[in-house]
Amino acid sequence: MAGNHPRKKRLYCDPPLPGNDYLRTALVSNSLVDRSKVIDQRVEAAVKVKTLALTSRNYDLQRENESLRLRCESLERSIRILKKEGNWTYRSPNVWLSWFGEQGHEEGHVFGVRRLIQSIEATTKDLRASRSAKVDVGGEEGSLILSNDVMDPHWEQLANAMLLSKRIKRMNLSNVQLNERTLQTIEASVRQKGITRFYLRRNKFLGGEGVQFAINVLKNNSSIKAFRWRDNSFPCTEHACQLIDAISEHPAIHLLDLSRSMNKGIIPTLPVKRLLYGLRTDTLKMLYLSNNNIKMNGDRCIPDVLSKNLPLEALFLEGNQLTDDDALHIAIALQSNTNLRYLDLDDNALTNTGKTTMYLLSVLGLNRSDLSDLEPVWAANLNAVSEANHTCKIVGVSGSRNFMNRKNESAKWNRGRKLLSLLVKRHRRGPMIPHLESEFLENGMGLVPHVFSCINSYSVGCSERHCLSILFELVRDWRMHEIVQSRQM
Repeated sequence: MAGNHPRKKRLYCDPPLPGNDYLRTALVSNSLVDRSKVIDQRVEAAVKVKTLALTSRNYDLQRENESLRLRCESLERSIRILKKEGNWTYRSPNVWLSWFGEQGHEEGHVFGVRRLIQSIEATTKDLRASRSAKVDVGGEEGSLILSNDVMDPHWEQLANAMLLSKRIKRMNLSNVQLNERTLQTIEASVRQKGITRFYLRRNKFLGGEGVQFAINVLKNNSSIKAFRWRDNSFPCTEHACQLIDAISEHPAIHLLDLSRSMNKGIIPTLPVKRLLYGLRTDTLKMLYLSNNNIKMNGDRCIPDVLSKNLPLEALFLEGNQLTDDDALHIAIALQSNTNLRYLDLDDNALTNTGKTTMYLLSVLGLNRSDLSDLEPVWAANLNAVSEANHTCKIVGVSGSRNFMNRKNESAKWNRGRKLLSLLVKRHRRGPMIPHLESEFLENGMGLVPHVFSCINSYSVGCSERHCLSILFELVRDWRMHEIVQSRQM
């Protein structure tokens, strides 16, 4: 029997040799130490998990408490306003428009002030009567209304109306400058109002009061989905980073517009990196960074974000200082991106070579090593084109429009259209069978039916004569016996 094996019996029965007691004690001691370390590590890990959970819960409770505190303050202020007003009517001192003329303002500015006052009064009355939940006030397009103390009573009437409203869906303050006191009054009136669209455009804030106003409104309205800070230059890089931090922490923004905001005295690379690396991966869909004089200087934050294939659908980068090297790495990143539908690179520092290179890499799916050997587009490999980016329309690059993706079409449609366009170009040049023979080897036979299908399905805009000629050439000359066998198998 196995239990009577002489060697095993000897191992269990032989007395320990002299000196082995110390060794056995040491082994037992080491084993206990190891177990103790494992236990300590597990306890430490469990404590960390519990601590993180409690910290997160504490943070949530603090936010809820702050939200309730602000809500109570708003209710208290609302009660004071209602007690003071009684039967409300729009009351504010008349603004003598002649005074603006006496101050040296042009007639157009005086007209803009009159229109602004009318807009504030009409919006205030609509809010009071619950006829509207939108605030769209400001100067005429191209005419900035400067801040003035004589306008304060009108802004106060509007702020009180916003405070007493149950909800403000949209707040748009454009082409008008507001002083710090007015901004603070408005901000206190729109806390927890469920704002979904928040627009600040061409306000020419005097200092950092505009940034702080935007931060506070974002912080106290988690429902905001669209935020525009457009044509408002940041006072300094630090203020830009502060606003971007507030944007990154916001849970719901899907449209962000920071166009023309990083020009005067700003180092755009720092806030742009802070923004892109801090993006919430589940919300932002549209990002405007146009006309900001952005120079990446070799930094890869833009292609890094695009290569992650985030839900971002539109990226506007026109009017910056992106180079051929930036475009090259963006093109490579797009080869693995299937969510971006629109990319605007117009009016950057790209040369004609850089524009063409980006087109070939992203739209036609070529490798960098293929660029030196490829001259005409029709020489592109059909397999490479099939695996290219078929979702993103790129503005500001050089190439045939027939191959450019259409943002309103599906990736399948764009892919089929490219394949057909490539076959048409080859057919016009002469026999295309030699190209197909080199592209469709044994592993490529499964794609053959798709080639025929794309000719039939995506021939919109192409001459019927060309489509029929292509089909005739393929059926006449191209491995039909193997194709039939492949389909039967």
